[in-house]
Amino acid sequence: MSESHDLLKLDTRLALRTREAAEALGMSERKLRQISSRLPAVRIDGLVLYPVDGLRRWLKEESEQQETKAETMADEILETLRDAPK
Repeated sequence: MSESHDLLKLDTRLALRTREAAEALGMSERKLRQISSRLPAVRIDGLVLYPVDGLRRWLKEESEQQETKAETMADEILETLRDAPK
């Protein structure tokens, strides 16, 4: 991460530009652009702004979805192991 990460001051910002949002999420700008359709964003005359609160919410929801998927997979594996002949 660059030193500008310390300068983002996310607690005082309403929205971030693409480079700032990528840095705040810990990914490259290229990756952010690849997933941009899944992210909350506001487009104004060619400028894309990513609301800080929206990014926090999106990240939390993504994390919860992945946890749920992992738990479901673990349950399925355990069930298969229980049902396997001994």
